[in-house]
Amino acid sequence: MALQAVRESGALLLLLLLVVLASYSVSTVHGETVQITGLGTVNGSETTTARTQQRVLQFLNIPYAEAPIGPRRFRAPVAIGPWVGVKDVSIEGRPCPQLGITDLLPPLEQTRSENEDCLSLSVFTKNVTERRPVMVYIHGGSFTGGRAADYPPNYLLERDIVLVVLQYRLGALGFLSTMTDVIPGNVAMLDMLMALQWVQDHVSVFGGDPSRVTVFGQSAGSAAISALLYSPLVPPTAFRQAILQSGGSTSAWAVDPNPVDNAREVARFAGCNPAQPIEDVERCLLELPVVMLLRAVQAHTLDRMQDQGHNNVGGSGMVVGGPTNFLPASPFNLLRTGQVRKDVRLMAGVTKHDGSFMMTGIYDSLNAVGLIENRAFNQFDLIDTVNRILGIDENSGTLAGFEVDSLFSQEELASGNFTRLMNGLIDIAGAIVIKAALLRDVQAIAQHSSEPAYLYTFDYRGQHTRFGYGLPTAHYPFSGGVHHSDDNIYLFPYPADVTNLNAADTAMSETMLDLWTSFAINGVPSSSRGIPTWPRVTGPAGPYLHINNPATVGTNFYDEYVISVHTPSAANVLSIVRTP
Repeated sequence: MALQAVRESGALLLLLLLVVLASYSVSTVHGETVQITGLGTVNGSETTTARTQQRVLQFLNIPYAEAPIGPRRFRAPVAIGPWVGVKDVSIEGRPCPQLGITDLLPPLEQTRSENEDCLSLSVFTKNVTERRPVMVYIHGGSFTGGRAADYPPNYLLERDIVLVVLQYRLGALGFLSTMTDVIPGNVAMLDMLMALQWVQDHVSVFGGDPSRVTVFGQSAGSAAISALLYSPLVPPTAFRQAILQSGGSTSAWAVDPNPVDNAREVARFAGCNPAQPIEDVERCLLELPVVMLLRAVQAHTLDRMQDQGHNNVGGSGMVVGGPTNFLPASPFNLLRTGQVRKDVRLMAGVTKHDGSFMMTGIYDSLNAVGLIENRAFNQFDLIDTVNRILGIDENSGTLAGFEVDSLFSQEELASGNFTRLMNGLIDIAGAIVIKAALLRDVQAIAQHSSEPAYLYTFDYRGQHTRFGYGLPTAHYPFSGGVHHSDDNIYLFPYPADVTNLNAADTAMSETMLDLWTSFAINGVPSSSRGIPTWPRVTGPAGPYLHINNPATVGTNFYDEYVISVHTPSAANVLSIVRTP
């Protein structure tokens, strides 16, 4: 009897334990554990919003494609299959291979093929039972850097949206092309398409509405979204709205014009024999340790930038044609023949001094060979040299002539003083690298789409800046002004040294959150925080919104091409040239 009592007592305890566990399991279904239909179960973690401490569920590294390793390196992604058990997605995912991260791993870790297993996305939501608008972020980084972990949700999830941040293959792994099925090129763009299809198929279990998806991105991420507007491979259901921040696909740096020659050059820098048949070159590239491949692309890029300019760099730009046919023609040729999405609502803009980030590398390169102080070079050759590096090698002198007339006084040019020419050079860089290409996309939507386009320039200069991206900047005779990616300071709490916003910057962040999320929620960017009604674009150059304190409406976006030199109000713009 005593033994029977012990058995019954043990059975009762086991039953109670199962009840407790079942109760815990039910509670976590609506908390950190989610069943993804057709794939499996994921277990996430929690964070809170930055200002009101609302609870946010985060699922940080959900795979959307099989590992692109071994023979799958360089090839189109393969959709992830179902898994057994609960997949832990509570911590940040592995970034895609890139210099500054992968090459800093211990030597043995660098050689692991698992480093290339990085095709994941992160989902952030406050309520898995709702159907809220979805914002999908595509990160920038010159198509060679970046990771989902750099774009946390703690600002944007103050509003009622679901945020998805995706990772895609970078550099040679995503863009190198021999124009064959072995290394077709544009596989990073196919990664993005697969991730967007994953959103359509699965975001509803996280509380997102797949019929209300807005894609947004900055710099290279913006250029990628721009290309999605022109590619025939993008289904109309992938997204309904897009936000472009400082990037367009018609920029010289976005497309590789000579992919096969450039692939051979990358192979040469990697120690392969570029003169061999292409099959042998491909075999060598497939077998290279990933860090060696990354360094080869870097060496090729530096070499081409010096001698031929941005428009001749390979291994980190989209290709036209090829086996994937993601772009059947160049983005500009697709644009001017009206082959652009006709049903996309667009919001797009730049930062005021969007070219200052390019001038750091140009300054360092010219300074290294003693040309910064060369008066004759600065008088006669500097502008053409800067144009060439930025991607426009114009032989007649027409472009340089218009630039001189618009941006430099005769006294400045005659001085041969690099610092005195800096404002104009930053405007040249901003227009060539960022502003002109983005305006092309806005014009295409304004002309061909049935939906409106909204255009802006981000003019607010706050306490923090991303000028230098963490590297020393004191030796430059200029500041970054309202620098490339400074707008993201107010949308994402990253990096750590720019997350402590003062009162004015916090107010600007709240305004930015209003504008970005209202566009995602109802298609019209608006804010009650001192923002005037934002008119849609009705002509080739505007109107457009100056995001600043106070905000104003401009009429001619071409004024932004000369904004460092010709400012509408000296009191409204701080000089970006430092006193020698």
